[in-house]
Amino acid sequence: MYKTKTTCRVCGNENLKQYIDLGQLPLSNNLMTKPDEVAERFPLQVYLCEDCGLSQLGIVIDPETLFSHYVYRSSINQGYKDHCRRMAKQMWELYGLHQESFHIDIAGNDGALLNEFKEVIGCRSLNIDPAQNMVTICEAKGIRQFTAFWGKEAAQHLINTLWPKADLITATNVFAHVDNVKEFIEAAAMVLNPTGVLVLEFPYLIDFIEKGEFDTIYFEHLSYFSIGPIVKLCNGTGLKVMRVEKQDIHGGSVRVHIGYGEVHESVKEFVLKEYRYRDITLYQDFAASAKETIESFGLMVRTLVSNGAKVAGFAASAKGNTLLNCAGLSNELQYIVDETPEKIGKYSPGTGIEIVSMAELQSNPPDYLIILSWNFADAIKAKCIEAGYKGEFIVPICG
Repeated sequence: MYKTKTTCRVCGNENLKQYIDLGQLPLSNNLMTKPDEVAERFPLQVYLCEDCGLSQLGIVIDPETLFSHYVYRSSINQGYKDHCRRMAKQMWELYGLHQESFHIDIAGNDGALLNEFKEVIGCRSLNIDPAQNMVTICEAKGIRQFTAFWGKEAAQHLINTLWPKADLITATNVFAHVDNVKEFIEAAAMVLNPTGVLVLEFPYLIDFIEKGEFDTIYFEHLSYFSIGPIVKLCNGTGLKVMRVEKQDIHGGSVRVHIGYGEVHESVKEFVLKEYRYRDITLYQDFAASAKETIESFGLMVRTLVSNGAKVAGFAASAKGNTLLNCAGLSNELQYIVDETPEKIGKYSPGTGIEIVSMAELQSNPPDYLIILSWNFADAIKAKCIEAGYKGEFIVPICG
């Protein structure tokens, strides 16, 4: 079911120091069919490699368990779709993509990004994703999917079946999910054409630490990356980190352009700024702050309920499940609203809170609504107000 990780997945060093322990938690997307169903729990701890600066979990859950049937749907959120459209426009402008270009999206989920590329550029495309349940969804959008985990075997399959070399490979919000990150990069090199580019996008370690985003710690997120480890990882592959840009999405992310071209000054600037984040005391302070936030959040919710207030949540998200389980909350929340069809009627793992549709918010509104996907707080607030919600909002992290 899982394996212990005792060496850094980037540099191989054994000099790993634990800085936060969130206890025994359930798998965040392993939704329950009954409120009293017992969720299997695993140790959730994060370690710092003081040599290369990578943060990583202490265990690796079998990826088949996590990703073969995936309940998260990228296209549900309009803010993310808008972000995808901006990305498509940037790739078109930067790399001169056209209708004959070939674009691979790794772990493209329900085709949110590929759909925007189709509308903006109209290029040939392929989604490579391990979730079998995404095939029908993608096909309905006219998007082809090869169902597989990305690696050398999948890359060789593309070569053997005569797919063209890729002009662009994108991997948004997936690189942090990967155990063998070196193979991931090497597999991309196998199918990129000489002018092709691999573009990674992931939550940025520095924002994670500075903003106290501890609830983004869950079992799908094996690593918390800064740019230095990515540069180190590319050494020996022939590829280089060419360009880095900050992105506002998901509480602070970075977009990393990898290829064979010239190295932009932005890469050096990011790496230089990151040197101070090899200091373990910064991470220990982060852990202490997380503990305070968890305790104060739990106390606030219990106090509201004891005073007669009705409290509910919005978004049965992985980060929300981390927060609720760490705070030890369950029947304090009336329900959790979510817009993903596959989640409605299920129960949040470890807490047993029922997941309901927007209709419940309208017919049985709470006094307080906790926005568990705080990274889309503004859009969620606007949607709830439009639906007639008149209560108070609580944004527990980055609020």
